[in-house]
Amino acid sequence: MRKTNKIKKIKIAIVAPPFGDTGGPEIAVQSLVDSLIDKGINVTFFTPADWKTKAKHISTLKQSLWNMKDFKKQTGRVRINLIILSQMEVVNYQNNFDIIHLHSSAYAYAVAKLLKKPCILSLHNRIGSSEFAQIKKAGVYTVSLSNSQKGKLKTAKTIWNGVQIKNIKFSRKKGSYLITVGRITDQKGIDTAIKIAKKAGKKLLIFGRIGNSPERQRYLNQRIKPFLDNKQIIYKGEVSNRKILGYLKNAEALIFPIKRPEVCPMIIAESLACGTPVIGTKIDPLPELLGNNKKIAFLSNSSSKLIEAAKNTDRFNRLECRKYAEKYFDSSIIADKYINLYEKIINKWKRKK
Repeated sequence: MRKTNKIKKIKIAIVAPPFGDTGGPEIAVQSLVDSLIDKGINVTFFTPADWKTKAKHISTLKQSLWNMKDFKKQTGRVRINLIILSQMEVVNYQNNFDIIHLHSSAYAYAVAKLLKKPCILSLHNRIGSSEFAQIKKAGVYTVSLSNSQKGKLKTAKTIWNGVQIKNIKFSRKKGSYLITVGRITDQKGIDTAIKIAKKAGKKLLIFGRIGNSPERQRYLNQRIKPFLDNKQIIYKGEVSNRKILGYLKNAEALIFPIKRPEVCPMIIAESLACGTPVIGTKIDPLPELLGNNKKIAFLSNSSSKLIEAAKNTDRFNRLECRKYAEKYFDSSIIADKYINLYEKIINKWKRKK
């Protein structure tokens, strides 16, 4: 009890990415903040003004980047300046806190060099060795979000992304469609998900941000649009996280055939929390996150085997999916891991002074 009371007195600043409150890293940081608050931890959340949060809040921008009316017209330099501004705001308030927790590696080095407080960075994206080395030189404590992401990087700790399980409705009933969620890119394997659904004879709902780059537009027009029919293969666009959870709860399975390694996709935790099993490729970090539990997931790099799994979703146990999420992905558990890390870093910092 003494340790709990001690950590509750620590003042923590958490800085969110500036893009919007619907992406994976954004949902992850919100879940962490809410769970820390539930535990009585003193947290101040640095986010754009349009974010909804129950935390003490300091605005970093008037609007999230994605919500700005001129977002598509912004030049690269304009956008970079907005991102820098959003991350730098915490520097002006640093004396009010015992530790600063960043969630965007972009410009983390610059922020850390201006801080006189310990700084921790959760690596929500893959990072090159030279960029990682620079950030470490600034004295930043880094957190990898999966062991596959960590690799040879000397991070302070590996902590998976979490979700607030208590806020996610669970359904024992198997749904009537398949679902795939993610950016409309080759990396997410949306085209593969379509092939799986068509050959399995199942309805597929597709959710995700398209993006404006020529590459994404080409992928959409050549690999996705020709197969959309509003009957079996349906693109539902980009919707709120709350709506996605509603569709996930009523889905038969999540189809997640990524083509290259990722960091720690939030949708895995959200799907299992809903009771919805995962059918995906055997690509990191999916084997790490899902283990070899055949009741909750099926992973393979064989198209025919993925199609067979999509045809036979009775092999999965929706209650086991929920239990697995509660055991490994509940943000309350994730918050405890961060609390322990905060305390170790702060104590180490004090000994150095």
